Formats: sequence, structure tokens, C-alpha cells
Amino acid sequence: MSHIVNHQQNYDGTFTVVIDDVELGNKETLLLDNGLDVEVEVKPIDPYAITDKQRRKIFALCNDIEEFTGQPREYMRYMFMDYVSFVEGYERLSLSNCSRTQAKQVIEVILDWVFHNDIPLNYKTSDLLKQDKSFLYWATVNRNCVICGKPHAELAHYHAVGRGRNRRKIEHTGNKVLALCTRHHKEQHNIGIDSFNDRYHLHDSWVDVDDRLNKMLKGEGN
Repeated sequence: MSHIVNHQQNYDGTFTVVIDDVELGNKETLLLDNGLDVEVEVKPIDPYAITDKQRRKIFALCNDIEEFTGQPREYMRYMFMDYVSFVEGYERLSLSNCSRTQAKQVIEVILDWVFHNDIPLNYKTSDLLKQDKSFLYWATVNRNCVICGKPHAELAHYHAVGRGRNRRKIEHTGNKVLALCTRHHKEQHNIGIDSFNDRYHLHDSWVDVDDRLNKMLKGEGN
């Protein structure tokens, strides 16, 4: 296996590295011997193993898929893992020893499938995923409450817009939002943003408003 044995950071944030144990063919050595560059793709291997929390997320999501669709959770889990293996060029993945990066990719693929197919999530699943940025974004875009998973949620602002202002005419970029059902949205206003974030552990969970969310907030989509 090849290893990076030395590095130096460049002005643009990239690195110049020294890599040992690299296999080269005749074409590559010929180019190098003639002073020509050889293009390579370097992809560091994540040294950290999957966490128990990542494993629980994958099982919880597949359980919710089975409950709604009837498709066996084991079948769905292996389907998502095989898809990631194929797309990323991995050998067959296992939840017993894959890396955190690989587990994150599996979770993101499952979330994409869940929201594309309108799969309702169990309250415990939503609670488990509250710190997952992909879940928070797609739950907000699809208007599923990030706390209880209820559909048709409202877009709650982190920074108050102000009474009397027409939300369809102002720009929301620079603000943060989350999808909250009517009950949790009212609770946010009743107890205040700090107390609400403390109660549901949402301090680092609010989603930055991008162009897509800005259009939604202005009534131009979703």
C-alpha cells in the first residue's frame, strides 16, 4: 500500500506530497524520464472506523423503510451499501469494519432515497439524526420536522424576520432555518430560541439559507 511520507502546504491550500511504494508502468516512467508530468488521483484512506452512532443511524433508517414499504431492512441495507461500493470503487462494504467516511456515504445515500420516496421517519430516528447535516438539510427542503418527522412542516427562522415584513419580498440568505411542525414552531417562539435549542440540542443544527431555500421562503418553490 502506498503512503504519504512528507508534505508541504501550498499557497492555495493544496499540498505537495511525497508518496512511497507507488507502482508505475513503462509509459509512466518514460514520461517522467523525459521531464513530463504524470497525472494521478490521490485519495487518502480514512483511518477511523465506523462509529456505533453511524451504525445505529443506518439500522434505524432501514427499519423505517421496511415499516413503510414492506421491503426487508436487510435487503435495503445491502442494496445501499452495494450502491456506494459500486459508485466509489470500494470492495464489498461491511458495517463491522468500514471507515467513518464510507459509513457517512452510506447514510447520505439512504437519506437521499428516503426523502425522494417520502418515507416517514420514526421520532427516535429523527432524534438520532439531529446532528447530521445531510439529514437536516433534506428534512428542511422536504419540510419534514427535524424533531418529530411530521410532514408539511413550516420553515422556522433562527433570526427573527420581524413583524409586518413581507417574507416574499426580502432576501433570506444570511439567515438560518429549520423545518419544524406547527407545534414545535410555536414552542420555539414561546420559549425563545436559546431555550428551544437547549431543550432539543439544536445549537449547531440550523441550516444556512442557500438559493434553493431562499426561493422556498419567498414562495417560489416547494
